[in-house]
Amino acid sequence: LYGPTYTVLDILQKVFYSNNGAREAFVELCNSKYVQQVTFDSYLYKRVQGNNPLDDLKLLGETIGCLIKGYAIATPDQEFSNPVESAKRL
Repeated sequence: LYGPTYTVLDILQKVFYSNNGAREAFVELCNSKYVQQVTFDSYLYKRVQGNNPLDDLKLLGETIGCLIKGYAIATPDQEFSNPVESAKRL
């Protein structure tokens, strides 16, 4: 029953939480009224809602545009290293 929902959430996490540019794109997409409505309906009805194929295509275009813009303006992720903590775990 919840399989498709978790699949979509997994894809969103892989796409939008991979770096700063992608996170910036996700924040911009969350301002969309359509995204908010689909998210609300999906939680309410416990399944992924595809309300309107035309709006879904527009959302795809917005997603690609936001990703391009996010990658263009975001600063690169900094290298994370904590050798002291890593040594403790060995």
